[in-house]
Amino acid sequence: MNFEFYLPVEVIFGTGSLKKVGEIGRRFGYRVLVVTGRRSTKENGAIQTLVDSLKKNGAEEVFIFDQIDPNPTDKVVNLASELVVKEKIDYIVGLGGGSSLDSAKAISIVSSNEGYCWDYVNYPEGPRLIPFLNRPVICIPTTAGTGSEVNRYSVISNPIRKEKMVISHSLNYPKVAIVDPSLTVSMDRRLTAKTGVDALMHALESLTNRLSNQLAEELAIRSIQIIRDWLPVAIEEPENLKARSYMSYAAMLAGIAIDRKRVALIHGMEHPVSAHYPHVAHGDGLAALAVAVMEFNYRGNPEKYALFAELMGYPSHPHMAVKALEDFLQRVGMRLSLKELGVEREKLDRLAEDVYMLSRGLFAINPVEPTPEDVQRLYERSYEGY
Repeated sequence: MNFEFYLPVEVIFGTGSLKKVGEIGRRFGYRVLVVTGRRSTKENGAIQTLVDSLKKNGAEEVFIFDQIDPNPTDKVVNLASELVVKEKIDYIVGLGGGSSLDSAKAISIVSSNEGYCWDYVNYPEGPRLIPFLNRPVICIPTTAGTGSEVNRYSVISNPIRKEKMVISHSLNYPKVAIVDPSLTVSMDRRLTAKTGVDALMHALESLTNRLSNQLAEELAIRSIQIIRDWLPVAIEEPENLKARSYMSYAAMLAGIAIDRKRVALIHGMEHPVSAHYPHVAHGDGLAALAVAVMEFNYRGNPEKYALFAELMGYPSHPHMAVKALEDFLQRVGMRLSLKELGVEREKLDRLAEDVYMLSRGLFAINPVEPTPEDVQRLYERSYEGY
């Protein structure tokens, strides 16, 4: 057994831990930029609790940047980075879903180095620029899905190029993750489901791809078990803090798993979908693609897919993994098709081309290495949701 493990993120987990942000932030300075979305953190009171904690613990200036939308763009990251430089910000706090956390980390990179956001995204041939500095980032998730609070990834969209790419670098880790499950209670059923499915896909793809890391796989296995048991409860009983805590934990475990083992073709095929159709939530796009891609993949790693089926409560046979996933998506209201999400059939050719041009680095680690023709067929199958 051989593996490597690196996670330079301090994790503070527990109900009420948001109130500790000021005490923690004091280590990093006195001028703070809070990166968040436009609405939800104001409505649920999280932003006020955060600002109060910062000011109580000596923060001299707290700037709020609340222009983060789902599928955040490079333009917004560049805009916030200019503010960081202008106001001589000491550290950054990301508060919100994965979009806010990804943006906060990217803003740290861009504001601390030369160039612009798109210079740092990881095309198959590599990024144009390599960062050498960063500002401290504290990540505080208000959803249970991406695991961005504990990994090195920032997923950013470029609406002009119609591309959705990833910044991935050791300087892109947050310094601290504050995971307060009570912040997820305000999610509605739909958001709970789609973020939960995102976490499940992280665990599934990190478990089953061709890379090997025993510790990461153990985390993925535990995440799958928790999501199986607790996502339906969190959807049906949104005030159930035990369910919310377990889902926050599962999302964090899966976020660590993909940090070490990456994702695979489901994610590689989803990113072009939400790049061309920004209204499509990441979790919805993953759900629409997952069953077709799993049916294509399971023969490439029969042992791990049999394990997934078993973890989901089905007979331990590779092909049963497909049934297990399909049934679970149905159970949580996420058995979707690309057509339902507003994807146009005539755009499938372009999506398949983008997968090859932008995400072909995932092909070699996918359980079955796909051809461009395979990707096209998988989009076709996912279009109707067969």
